Amino acid sequence: MSLNTMSSLNFTGKYSMNANQTMPSQDACLKRDNLVGFWTTKAKDGEKVYKQLKDFYLNDYNKNPNAKLDIVLELPDAEDKNFEESMKKVGQNFSKLA
Repeated sequence: MSLNTMSSLNFTGKYSMNANQTMPSQDACLKRDNLVGFWTTKAKDGEKVYKQLKDFYLNDYNKNPNAKLDIVLELPDAEDKNFEESMKKVGQNFSKLA
């Protein structure tokens, strides 16, 4: 494999989080929700995550607003730093899987 071929590979970072984590204020919750939506649009698996979010808020959330919503986002490596900084800024916990 040549070096040029290797540089064209698209690596992604995988992040897991509870997208319905309890936040310290309504403002923090709204900021987190906006960021999760933004990062979902950038995710490799964004359509799947969007469906998961929509299904949760139409069903489980109505039964229990404190229910856990585990999602996994696959983001381009170039976005790792921005994703991590934005989540830390609003207080959202996450784990980097890969």
